[in-house]
This record gives sequence, structure tokens and C-alpha cells, in this order.
Amino acid sequence: MEVKIPYAYSSGKLSVKVELDYAADVFLVDESNFKKYQRRENFKYYGGHYTTSPVEIAVQGIGKWYLVVVGNTKYSYQFF
Repeated sequence: MEVKIPYAYSSGKLSVKVELDYAADVFLVDESNFKKYQRRENFKYYGGHYTTSPVEIAVQGIGKWYLVVVGNTKYSYQFF
């Protein structure tokens, strides 16, 4: 089964709000860093390990941004 990774396009600034049921690593990565993440290489990300909810992350940059949540399959999110 393929895991679907949420993403959004940004024209300058992008934020995401994530509601977690359990602690998880939550981060946003741009397209080039997402590819590095997939190849298990070092990558730059915005976010971290969170034990409380909701989580809000904001980034600056144009392009496609991916939301990665590791360690928690029960979450909801909203880009804005």
C-alpha cells in the first residue's frame, strides 16, 4: 500500500496546522528536500517532534511543500 504524503503549493508563505492523536515527528519539506528524505539522505526541514496538539508550522518559499508525519497515523491537517 502506497502512503500518500499531503502537499501544497506556496507562492511565498505557507502554514499548516496539524491535529495529532499521539506524539509524532511533524515537518514540512520543499520538493528537493523531500526527494532527499525519500532517498534517506540528509535533508533540511521545518518542524520537529511534538507531544502536544495542535502543531503549527510556517515556512517561506515558493513551490511545492510536503507535510510529513512520522509515528502517528491518526492526524488531520489544514494548509493555509
